Amino acid sequence: MEADFQVCSNCKRNVASVHFALHEAYCLRFLVICPECEEPIPKSKMKEHTQAEHQQGREMYLLKEKPIVITANK
Repeated sequence: MEADFQVCSNCKRNVASVHFALHEAYCLRFLVICPECEEPIPKSKMKEHTQAEHQQGREMYLLKEKPIVITANK
């Protein structure tokens, strides 16, 4: 038997039609899409995700944009 699938409007994942209504209700209520990596993340973990997964990349970008000048004190 071949399963029918639908695409969730929130996370854009294929979900079996028999589970679609339950998945979409849960997904819309509890998950957000990270604007940087486009992965579904629990709303309650978004700040933690951003700091853990994207902060280092942001810091490296800032370092490339603003050169660090080190001066020697005499």
